[in-house]
Amino acid sequence: MISIITPCLNICRNKRKDYFDKMMQSIHEQSYNNLEHIIIDGNSEDGTLKILEQYKIRGWINHLVCEKDTGIYQAMNKGIKLARGKYINIMNTDDYFLDGNYFEQAINLLQSGEVDFIHADRITRSKENKPDFIKRGDERVAFFRMPFRHQTMIVKKKVFEDTGLFDEKYKIASDYKFVLKMLLAEKKGYHFNKVVLCSQGGGISSNREKCIEEVSQVLYECYGHKYNLNLKECKDIYLRNISPQLYSKILLNIKDKKIKDSLTYCYMQNID
Repeated sequence: MISIITPCLNICRNKRKDYFDKMMQSIHEQSYNNLEHIIIDGNSEDGTLKILEQYKIRGWINHLVCEKDTGIYQAMNKGIKLARGKYINIMNTDDYFLDGNYFEQAINLLQSGEVDFIHADRITRSKENKPDFIKRGDERVAFFRMPFRHQTMIVKKKVFEDTGLFDEKYKIASDYKFVLKMLLAEKKGYHFNKVVLCSQGGGISSNREKCIEEVSQVLYECYGHKYNLNLKECKDIYLRNISPQLYSKILLNIKDKKIKDSLTYCYMQNID
């Protein structure tokens, strides 16, 4: 069974109801239907709860929690703790699947026993009259920027049991920290090289200053301090400003091949 976890807050006030409806439909019309859908609502005050109750009556919400939380990552963690499925997908309220067979294809691979998580590509719709763009999964970039989009990921629940839940001190970058911990724990992924999901631009992750601050800290926590890289150097890695001097330090200090290869890829991209 796949447990889908959706953190939720004030979808009416934020004008996301149409996207929420698309998300619900895209999940519950998947060809693979051994699902449970867990909604963790942060105590919405705008009519959202009425919508959620209607979906619960319809049978499309299996567990509904409505209470204050400290942010999206605490909501995700609550859902993971409630999940009964062997596999976890975390879906935002304003994203929706484009591929009705994605869950079935992912489960077939996960049940082979050779991989721990699946991820795929997504298209992001711009809210500022700019062109839409596709974000593709790429493990080569994992140690300097987010390599996968968590909405496309289907992860064995055991991975969370082995590596831990989301770090709730972060507001933007805890999903990235989870991905790094997962890769450093030698969890194996598989990339579906196709667009399976549509998401909307904007949101808290578009706060560039906060994103730089948190991602730099994540890089420092996950491997920087271990390999004698300071926070400023981790920030330069995220911003892809790896100087020849920093690259020499990376080659000298970092022993993990995955990290070294990723940062070498980053450096070579910048000097081409």
